[in-house]
Amino acid sequence: MREIEWTSSKESPAHIVVSERLSEEYGPWQQAKGGGWARGGFGADAFTLQENGMLQCPAGKSLWLSEVRQENAFSQRAVYVALQEDCLCCPLREQCLARKAKGNRARRVSAVRRLLPAPSCVEPTSGILAATQWVDVAGRMLRRTWMTHWRRQHVEIVPLPDIPKNISPPQRSPRAVRSHHRWSWYDRLGRSAWWGPAVMRVTVAGVPAFLEVK
Repeated sequence: MREIEWTSSKESPAHIVVSERLSEEYGPWQQAKGGGWARGGFGADAFTLQENGMLQCPAGKSLWLSEVRQENAFSQRAVYVALQEDCLCCPLREQCLARKAKGNRARRVSAVRRLLPAPSCVEPTSGILAATQWVDVAGRMLRRTWMTHWRRQHVEIVPLPDIPKNISPPQRSPRAVRSHHRWSWYDRLGRSAWWGPAVMRVTVAGVPAFLEVK
């Protein structure tokens, strides 16, 4: 059989180890990008974050934090909402709200922050990688073994040469003997199971010779 060495043994390279995350750490808040008539003339970058955690609009009004929801497993979204009274009397309303806005809702601004990746480091490893070898398998021997095995899994039915042509069943016992209280169970079984002499021999694979059906 062939034996080919594809690669020789060598030292194992360093691998990256990712430390287990003890707590979820998110990056800084980033205001959602966008503008135009769908989101209004003023984009999210026109609103300034104040020290008290509220946003200040171009007109000088404040937007308070409405909710912080988990969008998916990797990001969170914070929604800031202005007071409807401030938006109704604001001189910059047409530039801030969308063109098709009905005016029943105040301006909303959202910010997104994403989960930071877990810290990782490269650690050297000591060890030797084994050589990669190609070794042929004795396919013909396995195939011959399987073929020999499956060829033995068969049922052989051979007719017997010496079969009497005319044979009659055993004589029927009298009525009094055939009654239930006079005839034994073995006698009844022998009478009912009689099918005449054996006419063939059946050999089943895996069945020992002393259990052959005749």
